[in-house]
Amino acid sequence: MLSRSLSFVFAMLLAACAAAPSPHNTTRWRDPDFRGPPFRKIFVVGLSAQSLVDQRGFEDLMVSALQSTGVSAVPGWQFVPTDRTPDQATMRAAIAKSGADAALLVRLSGFTTESTVGVASGVVVPAGPDMYVGWYEPGIVSASYQAATIYTTLFDVATARPVWTFNPPTYGPATLQQDAPRYANDVAGLLRSSGLLAGH
Repeated sequence: MLSRSLSFVFAMLLAACAAAPSPHNTTRWRDPDFRGPPFRKIFVVGLSAQSLVDQRGFEDLMVSALQSTGVSAVPGWQFVPTDRTPDQATMRAAIAKSGADAALLVRLSGFTTESTVGVASGVVVPAGPDMYVGWYEPGIVSASYQAATIYTTLFDVATARPVWTFNPPTYGPATLQQDAPRYANDVAGLLRSSGLLAGH
């Protein structure tokens, strides 16, 4: 039964990634039917849409943030090979071996080019009843930037059901590394305040 549950956990992760919400909105959800008990040990896996090069560093960072809240946590790289994307059997065996009762699965979407339209400094755009007037007059500027979304899901290993999700605003490639500690602390703090972590 546990083997089937662990397999379903990984399958649910893949499905969640395929149907991920828009990166323009921050979404957070907690299963209203989850009554506990809070989780004692978290298995952390960071999956990148582009590469697994820095998976170890990210998982260590996330584990450290979780441990700072008083809960036990282990990085997936200690149990899962990082030279290739793991399959369901590998993940199932890794989670079982770790003894974790929850799995925190984090996926970075691929970077996409987003566009924004704004008003240049000191320029006043005509306002009036006609919505078709003034949009492309001088002073309107358009800019493109690279953005990615981090999709974060906590699964209950016993039931193989997601109990919590958090998808923060977009991150740019230039600031992603420096933003990672803040993101990790945000996740750990939100999990703690949601009553999902044992300890303390």
